[in-house]
Amino acid sequence: MFLAWKEIARGKGRFALVVIVMVLISYLVYFLMGLAYGLASSYTNGISKWNADDIVLTSDSNDNAMMSFLPDSAFEELQAEEKARFGLLPAVAKQSETSKTDVYLLGQESGTFLWEGIGAPSLGQWEVVADSSLSKDGYEVGSSVSLVGFSKTLTIKAFAEKATYQTLPLLYMDLSSWRQIRFSDADSLLSSGIATKGPSLSVPSSLKAYSVDEYYNSLPGYGAQVATFSLMISFLIAIASFILGVFMYVLTLQKTSLFGVLKAQGVSSGYLARSVLSQTLLLIVPGCLLGFGLTALSVAFLGDKLPFAYNLWFNLAIGGAFVLFSLVGALFSVKAVLRIDPVKAI
Repeated sequence: MFLAWKEIARGKGRFALVVIVMVLISYLVYFLMGLAYGLASSYTNGISKWNADDIVLTSDSNDNAMMSFLPDSAFEELQAEEKARFGLLPAVAKQSETSKTDVYLLGQESGTFLWEGIGAPSLGQWEVVADSSLSKDGYEVGSSVSLVGFSKTLTIKAFAEKATYQTLPLLYMDLSSWRQIRFSDADSLLSSGIATKGPSLSVPSSLKAYSVDEYYNSLPGYGAQVATFSLMISFLIAIASFILGVFMYVLTLQKTSLFGVLKAQGVSSGYLARSVLSQTLLLIVPGCLLGFGLTALSVAFLGDKLPFAYNLWFNLAIGGAFVLFSLVGALFSVKAVLRIDPVKAI
C-alpha cells in the first residue's frame, strides 16, 4: 500500500484521469440502475403493498387481471391461509374537460390484509385513497374526482406514497364501490382476482395461481424492460472494469525498469503484485463513491421528474462488481510484474 500510494502521489495527473473515467462510468451505471429500479417499481408499487405470496386469476384470462372475471363461488373453493378479493380497472379521472389523468381503480375487500400496507382509514362508499402523485395535479384530501363514463364522483379520503400500477396512479376503493363502477351493480359476485398469504394453497381447475414475481413478469413490458436494463448495466460494469485493467496494464509496462530495479534491490515479486492490486483499489473505490455522490446530486436536482428509486443492496452489488472485475483485470498487470527480469529491465 505504501508503494502504491507513493506512486499515485507522484503521478497525480495520470492517475486522476483514471479516477475521472471511473467516476463518469460509475455515475452512468448508478443512474441507470436507479432509473431501472424506479421504473420497474412503478409497475408494481401498488400491489407490492399487499405483501401477498400469490395472486390468483381465472385460467382463461391470459394472465391479464382486467380480463379475469372471478365469481365468488370460485373464491369459496380456493383454500389458503389468508385470501382476499380485489378488482382492477383502468379509468380516466378528470378535473375539467382539459385536465384528465389516466389511473387504475383498485377495489379491495374491506377488513382484509390488502389494506395493511396502505395505512388507510376505513372507506365509505365512493371514497378512495389516491396515489400521492395526484396531489401535484391539484387534488387534495376532500377533493372530488370524476371518472369519464361514470356519473358519480369519488372523494379522496387520503393519499398513499408510491401507489402506482404499470406506471399509472392508483385509486384504492372498497370492492363494492368498484363492482358498481365496473359492472353497474354493487351486488355483483365478480372480482378480478384473489390475493393470498401463507404457504398452503389449493387452487380449483378454473383458476390459475401466480407467485408475486410471476405475476410481475406477466405484466406487459415489465420483463423486457428489466432484462434490457440488466444487460446494459452488466455490460457497462464489464467494459469499465476492462478499461481500468488496460490503464493499469499500460502503467505497469511503463514502470518495467522501476520494478526491475526494486527486484534487484531485493523487493519481492509478491510485494510488487500487492502494490498493483492496492493501487487498483485506491483508484476504483473513490471513483465509485464519487459516481454515487453525483447520482444523488442529480436526483436531488431532478426531483420527481423521473421515476428514480434507490435500492441499497443493488448499489452495493454494483460497487462490489466494479471492485471484483477491476481486480480481475489488474491480475494481467500482476502477471506482467511477476515476469519482469531485473537484469533485462535495468
